[in-house]
Formats: sequence, C-alpha cells, structure tokens
Amino acid sequence: MTELNLTLAGDKSTLTGELTRKTITRTFEKKSRNLCSSTSMAVDLSQVNKIDTAGLAWLLYVVEQAMQHSCQLTFTHVPKEILQLASLNGVDSFLPK
Repeated sequence: MTELNLTLAGDKSTLTGELTRKTITRTFEKKSRNLCSSTSMAVDLSQVNKIDTAGLAWLLYVVEQAMQHSCQLTFTHVPKEILQLASLNGVDSFLPK
C-alpha cells in the first residue's frame, strides 16, 4: 500500500499516492480540511496512482465543500483511471475541469 499525501501551496495542491478506503484516514481528513479555505484551488491529481470508489467519493466530497465555501475548484492532470471510474459510476459530470 502506498501512502496518500496532500501538499498545499497557496492556491495549488497535489495529491500523491493511493486514494483508497485504506489511505483516507482521520489524519488525512484533518490535513485536507483546509483544501477549500481560499477562493480558488487547483488540485493536481497526476501523482494519484490508484483510486477506488471511496477515493472517488472523497473527490466528490471536496467538490461539495468547495461549493459550500464558494471556492473555485479545479482538478488538473486527472489520470485516465479516475475518469473511467467516475464515468462508470455516472458522476463524471460532477468533477470540475
């Protein structure tokens, strides 16, 4: 299992590792709370090397939080695996580009 890390730098952030039910821990959740604290945030997903439905649900949760906090959220460098999983679950239109 690869660890999941979130790096925040101003209005940009990077997720690295596996975005799965095993890696979305309370510690990760606490760190990710500040993700939508600014007016805009670009999340680079290019270094996410594995995702499952829990990871997809977490991305959708971030989208919801951004809307509630009036934060302009974008996902950049989205891996094909994430797009396929979102499409299979019928939620690809909810992911901001």
